Amino acid sequence: MIDAMEIVETMCERYSSAVTANDSAAYRQLFCADAIRVPPGSEPERGPDEIARGEQADYDKARFTCNSHPIDALHLADNRVFGFAEAAVKTVAHGTGEIRSFRATKAWLLERQPSGDWLIKRQMWNLR
Repeated sequence: MIDAMEIVETMCERYSSAVTANDSAAYRQLFCADAIRVPPGSEPERGPDEIARGEQADYDKARFTCNSHPIDALHLADNRVFGFAEAAVKTVAHGTGEIRSFRATKAWLLERQPSGDWLIKRQMWNLR
């Protein structure tokens, strides 16, 4: 039986690790080949390469740290889980050292791959 909350918890750990490492290559590996990421107020990014470029653009501006945890999860099908997570994020701007902290609520559609790995198929979030 699938434990949807455990799957979202594991993704939160992987997500936080990649973001805190400011590693767009590791971040890229969290996404399915046909993934779509929709940053707040921006156009959708399609596919892991475009998503990684968008993430790297953020890392080029500031150093990120992230701590995320699951809020809720729903088992949709044998290979699909829908999850909500909350992330506490801190950025330190390169050059100026300006510190900014914010919270984000993430919505993920996760899909199990033939390898058994769970990856992000769709991601949207809002900032608080």
